[in-house]
Amino acid sequence: MTKVLVVEDKKTDRALLGELLTSKNYEVVEAGNGIEALKSVKTLKPDIIISDIMMPEMDGFALLRELKKDESTKHIPLVFYTAHYVGEKDKELAVKLGASGFIFKPLEFKELLNKIESLLKDYETGSIKPEKPSFKTEEEFLKQYSERIIRKLEEKVIELEQETVERKWAFEELARVLNERENFIETIPGIVFTLDINGNMIRWNRKLMEVTGLRGKEIVGKPVLELFADQDKAIMAETIRKVLDAGYVEVEARMPGKNGVPIQYHLTAAALKDEQGNLMGIIGVGVDITGHKNRSGIAH
Repeated sequence: MTKVLVVEDKKTDRALLGELLTSKNYEVVEAGNGIEALKSVKTLKPDIIISDIMMPEMDGFALLRELKKDESTKHIPLVFYTAHYVGEKDKELAVKLGASGFIFKPLEFKELLNKIESLLKDYETGSIKPEKPSFKTEEEFLKQYSERIIRKLEEKVIELEQETVERKWAFEELARVLNERENFIETIPGIVFTLDINGNMIRWNRKLMEVTGLRGKEIVGKPVLELFADQDKAIMAETIRKVLDAGYVEVEARMPGKNGVPIQYHLTAAALKDEQGNLMGIIGVGVDITGHKNRSGIAH
């Protein structure tokens, strides 16, 4: 019996996909994000993984990256089942990470099941095989990974801001749109923050509060420079200037954690503009690369 690991943060979607596969006599194991999936892979050893991409804690891209780095899991084919990251650049990143295929949401149940059955049949006959990642360095991966996250986040924020304006007369719809925006931001694997044009904090995700130990009222209006290590404040000030001028910047900087230990981040920041091109602020995403720096022997 083929054992399938389904990785999806939405409980309803995960249960539905699990029931569809179980009804066709596949043995199904479920996980709510990449971290849970890695634990399941070690103990349950699935034959194939079907994973969403945008998930909290660890997304599908990061999950695939970790699987391919481990000798005991790199042979397991992973197929993305997602409604996000469907542009050519997104597909390029997935392929370079070693993804074995894609299924795109939304689909009718029958069509979805047909695609999954066809996919698993291809796997069982050897048509789908585990692919080798083609990134030469961790830095190359982080650069492309961060770029895709920031671009999708930027697109989503603008899309939802526009929808909010268009639907401001409908309070129930407005509440749904705002809730969707908040949920989307919370699924980003890493710290997320939005600044006004002066570099002050106006929006952030729970991950940033977990890392710093600060509460919301201690963050709102705070200059983002104050969140970073003293030796990196000048770097961040220059980053803000460059983002406002050039529209997009990548940089590495340290943020003291709540225990005082600095955390090294690969930060991607982009200017956030409205449809008329007017500057609204800055949006940033930080990926924790402390572990990578430690393995590389680079001091903080």
